Amino acid sequence: MDYLSFDLRLSEWNPLSKTGVAEVLYSPAGEGGRCPFLLEIDIAACAQRAFRTSATAAELGRQLAEAALSRESLTLWHESYQIARERGRGLRLRLHIDSWELSRLPWELLYDARRDDFLVFDPMVSLVRYLRLHAVPPSPRQSPILRIMALVASPSDQLQLDSARELAVLKSSLQELEAGGQVEIIVYEHITHEKLQVALMEHRPDVVHFIGHGQYNQEQHMGLLLLEDEEGRSDPLEAPEAARLLRRYGVSLVVLNACETASGAWAGLAPALVRAEIPAVVAMQWPVEDRAAIRFSRTFYKALSMGQTIDECVAEGRVGASVGSPDPNDWAAPVLFLRSLSGRLWKDQVSRPRGAKTEETAPGREALREAATRAPEASLAEESLYFKTRGPLLSATDAELLVDRPELRRALRLAQQPSVTQYIAFLSARQTGKTTLLFRLMELLGDSYACALIDLSVLRAQDARACFRYVAFQLLNDFHTLLDEGSLPAERVDIQGPTDFLEFLRELAAALPVPRIIVLLDEVGALSPQASDSFFNTLRTVFTQGRGLHNALSKYLFVFSGAVDLFALTFGANSPLNICEKLYLRDLELPDVAKIVGQFNKLGVTVPPEAPQRIYQLTGGHPYLTMRLCALLERAKVKELSAEHIEQAAEQMLEEDDNIRHVIQELERRPLERRRLCSILLEGRKMPFSRNDPVLASLEMIGAIRPVQPCEVRNALYERALRQYFTQAPPERASLATPTEDLEATYARLWALRAEALDPRGNYDCGRPWEAFAAAFFSLVPAFSVVPNVRAEAEGPGVILAIAPEAQGGSYWGIYQPAILVTCMSPSQLSPEDFAAEALRRAEAHNVKLVLVMGSGMAGLEAEERARYSGSRGEACIVLLDDSEIVQLLEQRGDLDAYLRNRVLEARLRKL
Repeated sequence: MDYLSFDLRLSEWNPLSKTGVAEVLYSPAGEGGRCPFLLEIDIAACAQRAFRTSATAAELGRQLAEAALSRESLTLWHESYQIARERGRGLRLRLHIDSWELSRLPWELLYDARRDDFLVFDPMVSLVRYLRLHAVPPSPRQSPILRIMALVASPSDQLQLDSARELAVLKSSLQELEAGGQVEIIVYEHITHEKLQVALMEHRPDVVHFIGHGQYNQEQHMGLLLLEDEEGRSDPLEAPEAARLLRRYGVSLVVLNACETASGAWAGLAPALVRAEIPAVVAMQWPVEDRAAIRFSRTFYKALSMGQTIDECVAEGRVGASVGSPDPNDWAAPVLFLRSLSGRLWKDQVSRPRGAKTEETAPGREALREAATRAPEASLAEESLYFKTRGPLLSATDAELLVDRPELRRALRLAQQPSVTQYIAFLSARQTGKTTLLFRLMELLGDSYACALIDLSVLRAQDARACFRYVAFQLLNDFHTLLDEGSLPAERVDIQGPTDFLEFLRELAAALPVPRIIVLLDEVGALSPQASDSFFNTLRTVFTQGRGLHNALSKYLFVFSGAVDLFALTFGANSPLNICEKLYLRDLELPDVAKIVGQFNKLGVTVPPEAPQRIYQLTGGHPYLTMRLCALLERAKVKELSAEHIEQAAEQMLEEDDNIRHVIQELERRPLERRRLCSILLEGRKMPFSRNDPVLASLEMIGAIRPVQPCEVRNALYERALRQYFTQAPPERASLATPTEDLEATYARLWALRAEALDPRGNYDCGRPWEAFAAAFFSLVPAFSVVPNVRAEAEGPGVILAIAPEAQGGSYWGIYQPAILVTCMSPSQLSPEDFAAEALRRAEAHNVKLVLVMGSGMAGLEAEERARYSGSRGEACIVLLDDSEIVQLLEQRGDLDAYLRNRVLEARLRKL
């Protein structure tokens, strides 16, 4: 199973007040704030193997969960869980524990009150401890055979373990794989310091499995393993020395089947190994009953032999340890420390047996096959329903539910052009079928071209270097059947930055015997701003260099997908999303919904003629909501799709559906969008839709509105939920005040857009970047909304502002109905008379009374000279807004509405 990450930081522990701070650093549903918590428990007692029943363990787990997950964080967790489930993924809870005292607590006992069970027993959840390092997480190794080294130390002065039996179980569980040449087991008993180094140097194992005792020195905060000396007595091996040896000889996984090996934060043995860049370490946080340790080992390696991720292997081992043991200490003891991004430590988790035939698979087919096998697995989390609401639809399993969407046909035409288009973007809100389109595109083009689909959501919180390395590795992994033996082996992909990545792309393009290489990148919005800038700017270079000396790069077609805020993600001049073909996904049409609803006939359910129309009226053709409504009706086992049954399913969705909750959650943290939507829905404001308006563009990507004229709430289900939300909201929810963090983000975006609107001399380059800046700038005025300017090309650059008289300040601006023109000119290149003549010509062409002219390059003029460029003639008023004044307004976070009123008043008092 592949996982999405939920990063939770626990820090700032104060042992006197018993308080700390929890913070969601990253999650599929967004970030969270700093949440102080109180945890009144005895850490020293909880960190030991104490007597615990299932009930007392559950109570401790509830206390830990309440401390770690505040109400806000718990909402993010449930939303992230839903997102992961929809994508057929698991959810990996990565604990960043900065305080040594907190690290001693058994967080593996976290209790899920909603499911009434321990979190680690949820098959969708992985719980790992994650140590933030300056080094990027290691990439998976390429290993032709899994080499496991079992090290046994049983000092005569320590409690004797049943090491012989555990070793026998380990060997028997891997006997078949060893016979097939997939696994090699090397055993060293009575291991000493010298034997350890010689064994590692000679065999360079992938996995080291230690059977023996471990200890933790509380005075020195030092973890250690107890090896044997020449006389068979204890000979401690301290954490730094163990880490140094294992790192030197390239070990990918360390299993410490020894007591107390997980204790401590940085100085403990297991964390020390992770800090030394061991991808994964499994350790025990307290002594484990011998039989439970053996059961854990058996199921853990069995899962590993089946090609499962390390997360899944530990989960299976935990379940194995719990079977037949009423003591929760046994299954809660294993702790997984993980640095690997995917949980897969080798390119092929386990190689095929010698002599096994390999199926020649077209590039990209492996991803389709993996998704097809993963799809039914995802559905087992609840019920096996015909109508699928999680993950992408695949033609192999869901052909009758697939809809032939026009955006797919358009993308196919573009992709088949001979190296003309190099960037395509599928853009829409979440759960609208973007990933399904990527799989369909790959399926339809996979026979002719080299196709690879890469999910960037696993790179959340990673830097650009990790992003380059991960994408390069995935491309090699997907295209290995097309490459000659020895071409671009994984070991050569030591990418440090953009230059290395471009060189890799050139070599790969030259090595692949295909006319086109199609790289489909899903969840592009998951990258951090820093990684996004570097990564996408590098991809833009593929376009520029592909047209020059390095024409091999012209083979590439990049297809992006995501519910992204284009104003935040693509303002960079070098972003390929500025020059790509943007395909905005529309909702399904009524015939499409009728096709889906018609599938009920195959289930023996009567479908009245009016049923598809009723469902369409509720969902508006929203792909997920349509499928979800059908799934609820299927689950209810209705005999007929009556109006009553459809309405009952709709009411159920309003109460429990995570998609609807997500829209409301997004509005909670976006006051500008919340205010605008409230004016559309409750105040009846007729607002023209334009993607140049960043607030409306954001509402479209949230999924709250449809891009029609005038814009409207997306569907009837959303409208019901939003009306209830706004009418039952506390007064501050409808407040016009903007929280500080949102205000800072807004102005940061304006600064970035302005920078892109300037030419190298610092003057406005009156083109599309300027229009984006102007639209975002004037959207700060509540009474203005941006209207598409259909005359822009004929009449010069411009942004049309519609006026809403009923909005705040609208009564003042209403006298300039029907609209205000914002245009761009260079006053320094025109006399005041010529400037006024051109501005009046544009006013007449657009039939407006007020023209706001944004100009630059006038810093050297006196105030009186600048004033000559503004004035009125008849009903028309021309106002020059100099860029230096705009900069001052942005720096001071000034009131744009008040500033504009003053400038208009000054202009009206002066005749042209």
